[in-house]
Amino acid sequence: MSNSPVDKGAVQILGNDVKIRTKMLQHCRFWRKLILNNDNPSNSNLSLRLILLFIVASSFLPEITGIKHSNDHRNASLKYIYLTFDDGPLNGSENIDSVILAEHLKISVFLIGEQAEESKRLGSYYKLYEQNPFVEVYNHTYTHANDKYALFYSNPPYVLADVQKNERLLNLRYKIVRLPGRNSWRINDRKKDDGMIGSAAADLLAKNGYKLYGWDIEWQHHSRSGAPVQSVDVMVKEIESRLENGSTFTKNHIVVLIHDEMFQKKWEESELKQLIDKLRTHENYVFEHIRYYPDE
Repeated sequence: MSNSPVDKGAVQILGNDVKIRTKMLQHCRFWRKLILNNDNPSNSNLSLRLILLFIVASSFLPEITGIKHSNDHRNASLKYIYLTFDDGPLNGSENIDSVILAEHLKISVFLIGEQAEESKRLGSYYKLYEQNPFVEVYNHTYTHANDKYALFYSNPPYVLADVQKNERLLNLRYKIVRLPGRNSWRINDRKKDDGMIGSAAADLLAKNGYKLYGWDIEWQHHSRSGAPVQSVDVMVKEIESRLENGSTFTKNHIVVLIHDEMFQKKWEESELKQLIDKLRTHENYVFEHIRYYPDE
């Protein structure tokens, strides 16, 4: 067991080294895959050892990743924030990844498969997200409608096929979608649209088992430079206000829409880090992945 990824030396320094945390998580996934694929009876002793190793390694996962999911949505004192990033991978995705890895903060990214295939550089940004234990990757369609929304949504079966293509390409684990250019929600029996366009496509996706998430507030950006429009302080006050007065799709839960190209500065000086720091002054604010958003 001296070569185990959970030896004492590694455990002692996990709290100080994010790279080791991430590597440890990758090791655990490797052992789990090896266990599940090991069907050779002659390797029964190896299987037993691997199973025991995986059990031990799994017991360290909350400490390894720093991730703890809060499902106590009945606690009225808690306020849940879902930071969601659209349109990646783009320039800026690498800086978002750095912020999140350094801050140990859970975010959700909705990615476009066509952009992940566009270049090796953007493909590498997608891999950064996929390997980051604090990031969960979801579906933002393969083509992003080619920015021709009326044409795209006039053919709901094509929208479904585009979503499914992106799901296959990016090996997405969750049937969670955000439609491009539309603030549409489909969560079980809950439904909301920002207009008629796209409603039929959203309904078709829901019938095929997908959950659709819109947003409560958008951190807008300038189209040319990508720079944020609202200041950090304005965004913080708006988030605080909406959580306080309940003007969100679900009370005590707020989904924030952000775009990857907004953060082309390093994490130490990024507005994203400033936003996180200010929101974290509230002890009852919980950052969560979108798949933990309540169904009811």
